[in-house]
Amino acid sequence: MTALSVIAGLIATALGLAAPAQAETRHQHLDVATYNIYQGADLTPLFTAPNLPELVRRAGIAYGQVVATDFPLRARAISRLIKKDRPEVIGLQEVALWKTGPQGGDLTTTYDFLDILLRTLRKAGLDYRAVAVDTTFSGALPISATEQASFTDRDVILVRHGVRVTNTQSHIYTAKLVVPTPSGITFTIPRGWSTVDVKLAGKPVRVANTHLEPAAPPVRNAQGQELYDALAQSPYPVTAIGDFNSLPTDATGPYSTFTTGGYEEAWRKVHATGRGFTAAQDPDLTNVPSKLDRRIDYVFYHPGRLSAVSADVIGDKLRDRTPTGLWPSDHAGLVARLRLSPR
Repeated sequence: MTALSVIAGLIATALGLAAPAQAETRHQHLDVATYNIYQGADLTPLFTAPNLPELVRRAGIAYGQVVATDFPLRARAISRLIKKDRPEVIGLQEVALWKTGPQGGDLTTTYDFLDILLRTLRKAGLDYRAVAVDTTFSGALPISATEQASFTDRDVILVRHGVRVTNTQSHIYTAKLVVPTPSGITFTIPRGWSTVDVKLAGKPVRVANTHLEPAAPPVRNAQGQELYDALAQSPYPVTAIGDFNSLPTDATGPYSTFTTGGYEEAWRKVHATGRGFTAAQDPDLTNVPSKLDRRIDYVFYHPGRLSAVSADVIGDKLRDRTPTGLWPSDHAGLVARLRLSPR
């Protein structure tokens, strides 16, 4: 800063005027968050049902768990957590859409997690909008002799009011999990990723959000490689956020793909050591104490142009639970502040 600019700043301060924002032209922060908000039920028992009647019984139990884990109440807890940091960009996973209705009849929405969360954020004084919605799995099953339920899984990128967004894209991975079951029904489970370009200090930054396959390492690894290869085409600095379902010790999985491929990981960079656990609470969300014991949710970034200033886990403390004792999700969230450096 020159002597003239220092004097100008002092004069402006003395006159009660705003001094020129010198630092903003060189460095700018971007706060990003990733949060798997939990679809509301553990669906894995469906895959091992030995016959159709048992599949219907298990599907009924799963939908009952959706009701019991009370997303409208959990959304209030999640909104309180978001309000503390007010990140500009949030990557969400398992943003469920549940519908029910009579067998053979029309279905009615019972829980639209995206709509519920956006309305709850507005009530908390936060103005976010969904700029990328990646619809992955969708299917319906009977949950009783007379009723059926449908489930649609989505990953969503939210941005705070005032954030400029361009070039929104959503994709489904080529690699998909195919699960034949003893009941005779085969489930095909796609996963996806979305990107948006946001302006930071007048420069675009590409933000990617994803949820990789948890159950099958070969599928997950292929998805992670596909995402890495796609982001390698970006002309802009990149941050990839989401639930990667890959431990830091996963030498052949997505964590290694990104960290050995030129990306830095925010929690490791900021804390070097420390727990930073983000998964996983019990499916009913009532366990005490917390059962978070692993890191699988990450903020990766290009260290050439971006650097991590801070990284914090949210939703992992007993005080973060709902008044009824539910954890906000079976995951904790992760918030990181990234700084764009001048060339």
